[in-house]
Amino acid sequence: MDDTKNGFRSEFVSWDDIHKGTDKETDKAAPAAAESATDADHASADPVPVTPEEKYKDIPKDEDGIYQFITKDMLIGDVIEIYPSAAKALLSVGMHCVTCGVALYESVEEASYVHGLDPDDVIKVVNDMLTTELIEHPGETVAP
Repeated sequence: MDDTKNGFRSEFVSWDDIHKGTDKETDKAAPAAAESATDADHASADPVPVTPEEKYKDIPKDEDGIYQFITKDMLIGDVIEIYPSAAKALLSVGMHCVTCGVALYESVEEASYVHGLDPDDVIKVVNDMLTTELIEHPGETVAP
């Protein structure tokens, strides 16, 4: 049936054909795209090892050489999401808010004051533990 005068396609195209993108031009381009993607995958199959110092080179250090992974203005929830092992250090100083719903909205500084702690001390303990665990002894579990 030829309905080109009404603006319809002259051939029947099913929903599956449209969904799969089986247009003639797409079918011709697909194998070439698949080949180039495969070549790129094989080229990047051998990852280059990165030392912890290189990985965290953009994180500042304090005068004692402790990496400043977290800051007072970071939210507790973000700290735990980025550095899950920081929960151990927070718990060790008496901040049991790591599982609290308020942790999503409360900064380390605010939570420290709520728990009667000095925020600078909390930051030092957490950053010290993270430096030891992520830089000095990567892959090992370190007690805060």
